[in-house]
Amino acid sequence: MNSPFRTTLVYTILVTILIGCGSPADQEAAIRSVLEEQVEAWNNADLEAFMETYVKSEDLRFSSSGTVRRGWEDTKRRYCKNYPSKEAMGLLEFEELAVKTLSSKWAEVHGHYRLYRKGDYGNATGLFTILMENTPDGWKILHDHTSAAPAE
Repeated sequence: MNSPFRTTLVYTILVTILIGCGSPADQEAAIRSVLEEQVEAWNNADLEAFMETYVKSEDLRFSSSGTVRRGWEDTKRRYCKNYPSKEAMGLLEFEELAVKTLSSKWAEVHGHYRLYRKGDYGNATGLFTILMENTPDGWKILHDHTSAAPAE
């Protein structure tokens, strides 16, 4: 029962799946684009847009300063509390980004962040590791572990 219809159907399904996966280079470019959006939102003091780069779910986990936040709302509250103003947020830069695509659905990113702030806030720097998920809304951060370097 190898009809032309069945062969065409199978071929169409396979092509659709392969196109949807994208090449690792395309996936890495999409991931880097999300991180660029994150930096732009931060530097515009737009925490709403910044938080759009995270999975909007209770599955989100954010680890920093010896604590773990679970869920999108809890993570957002933490950012709002710790960065209440443009001055507190400063300007963000990511450096030494290393993107490792684990599959068409998962990727791991390691990087170095720098926050340039004036006044009493002072600059901050540290490392981060994030696990990103390729969702129907694009690549989003599911787990974020950020650690600050000791003050100099």
